[in-house]
This record gives sequence, structure tokens and C-alpha cells, in this order.
Amino acid sequence: MYLNINDVNQIQLDHTGRCNLSCPQCARQSHQWSLKSSQRLSDLSVQDYQIILEPFEENKIKLFHCGNYGDALASPTFDNTFEYCLKKNVKHIKIATNGSLKTNKWWEQFALKGKDKLTVIFSIDGLADTNHVYRVGANWNLLLSNLKSFTKAGGNAEWHFIEFEHNQHQVHEIKQLANDIGVKKFIHKKSSRFSNEGKRKVKTIKGQTINQPKNDQSELSKSKAIAQYGDFDSYVNHTKINCKFKSDFKIFIDMEMKLWPCCWLGAPSYFLHKNKQSDSIKYLYKLYGNNFNDLRVKGWDVLNHDFFQEYLANSWDNPNEQFKRIYTCGRTCGSKYEFSSGHGTNITRDKLSYEEL
Repeated sequence: MYLNINDVNQIQLDHTGRCNLSCPQCARQSHQWSLKSSQRLSDLSVQDYQIILEPFEENKIKLFHCGNYGDALASPTFDNTFEYCLKKNVKHIKIATNGSLKTNKWWEQFALKGKDKLTVIFSIDGLADTNHVYRVGANWNLLLSNLKSFTKAGGNAEWHFIEFEHNQHQVHEIKQLANDIGVKKFIHKKSSRFSNEGKRKVKTIKGQTINQPKNDQSELSKSKAIAQYGDFDSYVNHTKINCKFKSDFKIFIDMEMKLWPCCWLGAPSYFLHKNKQSDSIKYLYKLYGNNFNDLRVKGWDVLNHDFFQEYLANSWDNPNEQFKRIYTCGRTCGSKYEFSSGHGTNITRDKLSYEEL
């Protein structure tokens, strides 16, 4: 069994398929606009949140708008659903955003409405001269003034920074700026997406080249896994799996109300181009039908489905022809290679002191 409904303490959400940026290693871009036009405009509604929150007691469940494909603040339904969640007295709401949306006044009011139940992650990968290199389309002046408006009004902000070759020299300066503005935490991430994709550089839609950071340890880690297993596919199919979401009692809902064990498994169903991850999802849909995990159709009874009750655990521990290993599971939660930039040695968390660093 994956999780019992009473065990779930955090729901990660992709509230929308919309985003105002074109970051090159986001699934929206790296899979050549994975979402079909209709899905890019998908948004969760208040009615959807009624279904999502129905089984949970007040002050029990935490929500995290993680932005698998979209930025929640780009959605026309976000404000109404946010206020609904506050009225339902959820335990906490965390939102990841690029910060280049809304107005200073909106951010001030957002902080006042959310109070201590709200945390906002500002995903900012540099300063005025570098943030836009990866965050293509970001407006530096707007995002900085939005961040200042939010913290000045008492908002709880985190600054998440992804390291690349073009910005790694700015870490101390960025951390000092975050501290000066009143940001509570600075999260320094080392992306493994270069080694995941087997590339040391990537081009943006504007033709600018982004290089892998110097001294990237993820490439070495992946090489060691390959050396032990022969090739990466063999590693994926045979490695011990330690599910990151299950151990933290988390689950994921996508922008069309499909329930998945995690955000990584929720992404491939929207890939436009065939690969090993999407092949695994197609196999599940063929086995169970396209609505087996649809909360709009089945509600939270979805968790009682064979996929969550039997298939997942068996595909991790005893994979066979009946319970085929899901490629995303082995790739993301295998024991010998840290795929995610948000886990293990790929991430450093600093609690800022609001003093000279």
C-alpha cells in the first residue's frame, strides 16, 4: 500500500498549466512544450479544492503549490481557491513562484491574508544581470519589488537559487541581498538536470547557452551508478527504491485532478514526445484506463485503487511482468544516484539571521 488517507500530511499541487516564463530545463520546454494547448490552460477550481480538502480535518493538511508545469500565480482561479483554502483552515500553504507576476499591492495583501499560514518560495537564480539567463522572461525589477512588498508586509519568504556556471560566483552577494530584504531562508540548489539529460550545456529559446556549473558532482555520482550496474537503464530497473514522497507522507495532484504518488510521476503523462518515462505511464493507462486516478471521477477512493494498494510497492520491491518497474521511480528514487536538486547533497539550506553575513 502507498499511503492511507489518514497518513497524508502534505498535498503537492500543480494548480495550473500556465506559466509566464520559458526556463529551458523545465518540462514545459525540455520536452518541447509537453502540454497540449488545452492542458496549458488547465486550472484547478474551487470545486476541485472542495474534493481535495473534503476528507481532512481543520488544521491537518499542508498544501504546496510546487509548480511542476505551471506557476500557480499565473492562474485566473488562484485568488478564489487560495481564499477558500484559508476559510477551510488548512494547516499551511506553500507556493513556489518566479515572482514576476502580480503587483506590489497584491503581494502586500497576499502577506496580510496568509499571515503565518503562508510561505512563498521565490525561485530566483541570480541578480539583475543573471537571473533572466535561465529564468527566460523574468522581470527583475518587478520580482524584486514584489519580494520586498511581501516581506515588508510580514510575509514569510524563502529564496531558492539554482547554481549554473554563469551565476555561481554570485552566491554570497545573493545571500546578502536576501538577508537585507528580510527573506527567512536561502536554499542553494545544485541541479542534476545536466547529468540527467547527458548534456553539459543547454540553449534557451533566445539562443543563449547555459553551461553546467563547475565541479558538478552529480555527473560523477551518476557515473558510479552506471559503473556498478553496467548502464543507466539497468540501474533504473534494479536499484533499491526509497520513495521520497512516501517517507514524508506526501502525495501529488496535477492540474487535471489526477492523483499521483509524486510530482515526478505526475509529469510524464503530459509529454508530447515518447520516452521511457511516458512509456511507463502509457502502460498504466492501458492496464487501468485513463481515469483510474481521476479525483473528479472517483474522489479519494482513488487511493484504494490497485495501483496505490498493490502495484507501486510490488514494482519497487518485486518487479515482474505483472508489476513492471516504473522508469521514473528508479530514476528519481534509486539508492545510488541523487536525481533531484531538492534532496541529498544537491541542496544546502541556510536560515538567514538578518545580520551581516
